[in-house]
Amino acid sequence: MGTLYVVATPIGNLEDITLRAIRILLTTEVVACEDTRHTGQLIKILSENVKKGTPFTLEGGPLLRRFISVRDWNEKESIDKILAELKDHDVALVSDAGTPLISDPGFKIVRAARSEGYKVSPIPGPSALIAALSAAGVPTDKFVFRGFLPKKWELDTSMTNVIYESPKRVKNTIEQIKLKYPTAKITVASELTKIHELITMNYEQISDSPKGEWVILISFDQ
Repeated sequence: MGTLYVVATPIGNLEDITLRAIRILLTTEVVACEDTRHTGQLIKILSENVKKGTPFTLEGGPLLRRFISVRDWNEKESIDKILAELKDHDVALVSDAGTPLISDPGFKIVRAARSEGYKVSPIPGPSALIAALSAAGVPTDKFVFRGFLPKKWELDTSMTNVIYESPKRVKNTIEQIKLKYPTAKITVASELTKIHELITMNYEQISDSPKGEWVILISFDQ
């Protein structure tokens, strides 16, 4: 009986991956991921770097790796495939970047695996949510993560609110927040861990054609 490993991968800087995540990704025969090409390229880079020297020893490793695509629209269909693999093999579940399940597909897979008696083991690591909170200078004793805002939404003014937003919608979303909550303090973060990392309350710096995924932090502290 296999184990389902929930593996966090870098959100930008490849140096942020943990040694344990490298070992799991290079020795697990089945990988469930969003974009098989993206994850395949990550594993290729990790493998090439391990060949150059690593602080730990990999014992063997599979000769052939199988990928299972897991998207929002096919997550239910992928459950049966993953459960079938878990009968005889370990499976590594990853998202394109960061910690799986955090505004990414995967919770139905984890729930199904646990209900069938399989061990689910987290391999913690990078998360845009936590990275932004840690460096934004906003209250972190209480916060709520709202993912991507739905059409109808309210904020909790008793704590920091954290949301994700796409580059196409980030400026409009900030305008809507300021309109609805004029006293809110807004911090934006993008390109976290990358060369052009931005964490600022001066959201006027956002260009007319922003790139990358954005984290918006809204606080109401005095």
